[in-house]
Amino acid sequence: MFEYRILPEHQLTLIWNRGETSVSQCVDFIKKVQADPDHSPDYDVITDLTELITAFSSQDILEMVQVSESLLSGNRNKKNAIIANTDRIYAPSRMYEQFSNGTTPFKTGAFRDWISALKWLDKDPADLAMHLNVDAESLP
Repeated sequence: MFEYRILPEHQLTLIWNRGETSVSQCVDFIKKVQADPDHSPDYDVITDLTELITAFSSQDILEMVQVSESLLSGNRNKKNAIIANTDRIYAPSRMYEQFSNGTTPFKTGAFRDWISALKWLDKDPADLAMHLNVDAESLP
């Protein structure tokens, strides 16, 4: 199951990938987000995989990197922060980070928590938490 929120005032897109998903579902979802009129290729992205059940294989990761290589680049250097709090999801996220950096129109970093990801994106965790109406320590 996918969910997303675009926050133009923060130049940020938040994506949640939960449960069982396939590579083709991920690709279809990326196309859906890009078709949203509020989307901009200049926005940073946080992809939260903390509730993902699917364990992607190295072949799946390579396929997703190939799709990412074709994404539109914006006018500024954007970043994609992946949040994966378990080893089972963090390891493939790091693999995606290694394979995608230098080949995609954005820099990717894998993190264990929201606070670290937001700091890497130069976003204020307290400001985003206030916008999402949660405590900074309980960011989604």
